[in-house]
Amino acid sequence: MTELFPASDIAAIQKFYQSYEPCRALDNYRGIAAAVGAVKNLFFGDSITAAWPLHEFFPQYSVLNRGIGGDNPVGLHTRLEQDVFQYSPRRVFMLVGINGIQVPQELIIARICHVAQAIRERGIAVYPGSILPLRSPDQWNRFQYQDKIVAINRELAAWSAAQGLVFLDYHSALKDTDGQLAERFARPDGTHVQFPAYIEMARIVKPHLES
Repeated sequence: MTELFPASDIAAIQKFYQSYEPCRALDNYRGIAAAVGAVKNLFFGDSITAAWPLHEFFPQYSVLNRGIGGDNPVGLHTRLEQDVFQYSPRRVFMLVGINGIQVPQELIIARICHVAQAIRERGIAVYPGSILPLRSPDQWNRFQYQDKIVAINRELAAWSAAQGLVFLDYHSALKDTDGQLAERFARPDGTHVQFPAYIEMARIVKPHLES
């Protein structure tokens, strides 16, 4: 465990949370968790998830958004109790991996798989999602990792299949013929997505939501 999630990495993500204004809003939501009670479908990830207006897309479903902009697999690991398990969800939809894409590929994969397995061990159905493609130029100079993203997604898909899990391949739905995030889906920063992208992503995830 300490090899996958060393104390220094945990301290770094916690310091980020303390400095990040949206995390204070999430603290307020955590304070009413007992009143919220159990939910059926929980979305867990970074800014791509945080910006997804889930209740507008799925008004007939019990859904909860627990995305934090800037988060990474280490952060998801540290947030499991607060932001997943206390809501006793039936299904968790994970989307994470672009933040920290510069760390070794196998470490990213191992961390994502570990978080997914921890959720599964609690009797919760988990749906890993692919890292989205990028569009050049991107604000954080991560386009250089485009091939790495494809390789990570391929390994996550294979791991999911071996575990009997459904892998949600958003990447294929959002890329253009050059393998980039399609122009009509991309925000100017080259990483985040516009409303039409969420329409495509909703089409992929909706068959797996629990009503």
